[in-house]
Amino acid sequence: MFFRLTWFAVKRMLRGYIGLIFLLVLPLAIITVNGFAMGDMVVDDSGRRGIDIIAVGIVIGFQLVGGFYTMEYMKEDLFTNFRWRMQSLPLKLHVYAYSILTASTLYSAINGFVIVLFTHWVYGVGWGNIGWVVLVLILVSLISQTVFLTAVLGFRKYRFAELTGYSYVFIFMILAGYFFVSIPDVAIFNVINKYLNPLALGETAIVNVMLGENISEAVWSVGLLLLGSVIFGLITMIIGRRRLV
Repeated sequence: MFFRLTWFAVKRMLRGYIGLIFLLVLPLAIITVNGFAMGDMVVDDSGRRGIDIIAVGIVIGFQLVGGFYTMEYMKEDLFTNFRWRMQSLPLKLHVYAYSILTASTLYSAINGFVIVLFTHWVYGVGWGNIGWVVLVLILVSLISQTVFLTAVLGFRKYRFAELTGYSYVFIFMILAGYFFVSIPDVAIFNVINKYLNPLALGETAIVNVMLGENISEAVWSVGLLLLGSVIFGLITMIIGRRRLV
């Protein structure tokens, strides 16, 4: 039942052309425009080109945004007048919720993977171990989906959950330096980026393997992403017992 529900959710997402444009076409456009602007110029001490830096950042960054899929589908199916139809079906609502979570995680990560292949073949971005990149994409997508699921389950009013989602995306993007905002060199911000920011953790995991340096730090970052997903997954289980009945 779970796998059938997940497949059903994936097919719904594939029919959403706006979402496909937002998760695939838009990041590719951003990478392309900035890539042409920077060209093949080496921009850091590690020998990376501008296109390499932008590609990694954009691919990871859009995994955070993918969490809105889980939030929107949960709202539409389980927290509107459509809910009574779901309750009339021979399925458990918490199983359906986790099928949405799984489908959203895979859908977002697959879009990221397509961008990885495109930038590798067309722009020559050296991603290193592609299997490792896929693992990181799935974990960043998963922790983002669980955060958004926690928000939509935790708040009775959807606008508060939506505000939490936007805050999650923009705060971590700002702390990771995505909006060219000067972040003070304060210990607390460094700690957040090193241990809590999924965007920074995902970049660290991918870039270190790309460069073949500090592999232990890359593995540590992946471990933290997995731990964060487990923690938020447990929180959703606790909250879900109260909301999904």
